Amino acid sequence: MDRTQTSKSRRLVRLTKAVAAAALTATAALTLGGSAHAVTSAGGAYNSGTSNTMSDGSNTPAPPTQNLANLAHNMWVASKGVSAAAHLDRGLVSGGSSVAITVKWGSVAQTTGYYNNTYGSRFAFNFPAGDGTQRWEVVSATMTERTSTGRTYTYSTGRSTPIKALWDVSFSPLDFVLLTDCANFGDSNVNLYFTYSGVQGQFSFGLGRNQAHDIPEFAHSWTEVGVADDLRVPNVDFYDEDFHFSGAWVEGPAALSNQRILPAGTGSYSESWVQSAVNDGCQARISYSLQIVLRTYNV
Repeated sequence: MDRTQTSKSRRLVRLTKAVAAAALTATAALTLGGSAHAVTSAGGAYNSGTSNTMSDGSNTPAPPTQNLANLAHNMWVASKGVSAAAHLDRGLVSGGSSVAITVKWGSVAQTTGYYNNTYGSRFAFNFPAGDGTQRWEVVSATMTERTSTGRTYTYSTGRSTPIKALWDVSFSPLDFVLLTDCANFGDSNVNLYFTYSGVQGQFSFGLGRNQAHDIPEFAHSWTEVGVADDLRVPNVDFYDEDFHFSGAWVEGPAALSNQRILPAGTGSYSESWVQSAVNDGCQARISYSLQIVLRTYNV
């Protein structure tokens, strides 16, 4: 298969690019060295917007021991995107006690481990993206203290934190293969238009049957975008430049698609379809690939 790229003498390029800015809600995070060993287990179907009331030790009922009061008062939660982490500073437990901790991430999963009095502890989890809009999740911790004398005390505390999915999205160059001739003689003269979020392009080129043409300017990338950025699936139209004798065809940018890209799972997606010229019966295969990555963070 012959493959061409638009020559400078025939290329008409009109690109209007809008920079997509993702709104982030982030809490500053401190990474503690030597975090406690933790194991995360799934906990059934996803249910967003969990709303529980937990004590932080400043109200009733009060923690049963000073060690548990120290931990309950100190625990803080940081989040960015779908990532959240519960933090406990070091040196909060005295008297030879050990404290087992189970952290529940809404109703999605739970993490278990022991508080590390030397280094402090960090328990982390990546929530499902859900519908991509911001929601509040409750991160609750059940702390079980076993004293040096063998007595056991338990206390629960919790914090609410915002979760709002962010993605990296990128398009590959566009590949255009003319399957049937538009012209009776010689190369077919094609005018191609594409439109997607904040970007429009117009290109002109000549091809014979089964020849391919790449449009690298179609490629585009966004970083840390959310559903509010309203990224749309690309829409592509093409015209036979020589089929305008009736004057009935007015060319212009392809309409903005009503299909939204986000929310979506992480993955690579290949899009390919056969399409006819808007003003003629000749056909082409149009293809591109889409890469989507759900962002996670060390918070």
